[in-house]
Amino acid sequence: MVKQGKQEHMTSLAGGIMVDKADPRLELRGRLDSLGALVIELQILGKQHGLTSLVEELDEIGEKLHDILLCEFTGKECGELFLWGMNSDEIRERSHHPERHFGLGHIRPHYTMGDVAAGLNTLRTQIRETELSACRAFSVAQSNSPSIIKALNRLSSAVYILTYKYLPEGYDRMVSFSKLK
Repeated sequence: MVKQGKQEHMTSLAGGIMVDKADPRLELRGRLDSLGALVIELQILGKQHGLTSLVEELDEIGEKLHDILLCEFTGKECGELFLWGMNSDEIRERSHHPERHFGLGHIRPHYTMGDVAAGLNTLRTQIRETELSACRAFSVAQSNSPSIIKALNRLSSAVYILTYKYLPEGYDRMVSFSKLK
């Protein structure tokens, strides 16, 4: 049953505030939902490959996505991002300097990386797009917006780190920044 006076192109954000369904915050919520669905698909893939650790690592990602969604909904700050024993600064360091931590340069995605690493790469790109969606949603300063944007930024970095763990042995497709000079 439709509330009297509620138009179909409108919906409630929180606290009865009605907005147009094209509101950027609704796009952000939809993207966060899509990320959760992608995490589940990757967990199924991990289970099919017998990668119990991947399933568990992705479960932590799913929990963080849920936390971010709750922060957006309630207006509360996102806490510090901790994943797999790393804090935000450690995640950033490892993702920005993979050669120090994994002995490899930055990954250049290729079909030879296999379905698991390719799936993780897709998740990483979708998190980055969600981060941009958050930037659009919070173009007007709001109390929790910087913490949500930072959490998504670090989450994409964390998935990038996870991708290194699931690259096939001998994977050598790396970005060569020296060719850009």
